[in-house]
Amino acid sequence: QPDAREQLAQQLVEEFREQWEPAVDAVDAMDAMVGRSELDSAEGFDASHSVWRNKGWQELKALSRRLEQLVELRELVRSLGRGSGRGPLREAPAEEERPGCPEGLVKSGLVPEETSGIFQSDAISRMLPAEAALLTSGRRALRLLWHARRAERRLMGYELVGWLDEESRLLEEQEIRPSGELGPIIVCLDTSGSMMGARETVAKAVTLECLRGAHLQRRPCYLYAFSGPGQVQELELGTSREAMARLLDFLACSFDGGTDVDSPLERSLERLGEREWSRADILMVTDGEIPQAKPSLREGVREAQERLGLRVHALLVGDRSTGQIEEIAPTSTSSAAGGSLSKLWSEARPASQGTRG
Repeated sequence: QPDAREQLAQQLVEEFREQWEPAVDAVDAMDAMVGRSELDSAEGFDASHSVWRNKGWQELKALSRRLEQLVELRELVRSLGRGSGRGPLREAPAEEERPGCPEGLVKSGLVPEETSGIFQSDAISRMLPAEAALLTSGRRALRLLWHARRAERRLMGYELVGWLDEESRLLEEQEIRPSGELGPIIVCLDTSGSMMGARETVAKAVTLECLRGAHLQRRPCYLYAFSGPGQVQELELGTSREAMARLLDFLACSFDGGTDVDSPLERSLERLGEREWSRADILMVTDGEIPQAKPSLREGVREAQERLGLRVHALLVGDRSTGQIEEIAPTSTSSAAGGSLSKLWSEARPASQGTRG
């Protein structure tokens, strides 16, 4: 009968919507945040998989909308991770040769690839025409002047340099140099009870931006979410089904517990010892209410800064900066210091309540 067929068709439509709508919404959310990912590949797509029904998608979509205006956060994430390899010329931190450090790219006169300027030396093959004019002059005094200048290594000549792959460390000054692939990111995220509410919203937004930036720039990103002693949750941020399932579970939970900064720092330093992570930088996301790290870890951070060129940046969620943070991370950004991060902080302050996990 017509009514029975219509009811059956309506039932099939509802069942189809119920099965596919969560998956389609989730794929749209991922596309909006990171573009095409491993989740929405045509091969092996299963709309009934539990990852599509995870409650964390609601949190992800809400945070993604906030991230669209956070230019400062995007620039902060982009600055993390030390580059290596060769690419187009750009302004970047200079490097100097240092045995025992990760391999980098240093300027060297041993590979004369291009003229970079004028310098003083005794190299006849590189001297300027004006110096050659002294040598070929008919006046004896000018020829003697040329020989004196060469003996003193003061002949003006062209500086020819190139770039060598050598073990190196980063310097404070900037120079125009070949850009390289950006290094990995290690995020140490404070999930203690003092981070609940508005601070939690900002912290989760930072986590998503690190995932987005690392995915688009094709570099690894690892998260240590820490609270009380021994309570550290490890997540390798990525767009695979397994990685997203763990991240969504994390986004759906509320922060709680004490604060122990030693465990995440210790694990971060261990990870920096692995070759593929040796050029990582650490981003510490906290409200500043943390205890002092033990002396051996503070010394370990200083050693990694000297040997590997490690940079530790703190993102303070709120308006407090403490000596404990400054000892670990000399460079810090506050979400209450103005700009788009401050706007996110003020919008989130009515406090978002998640599902306690």
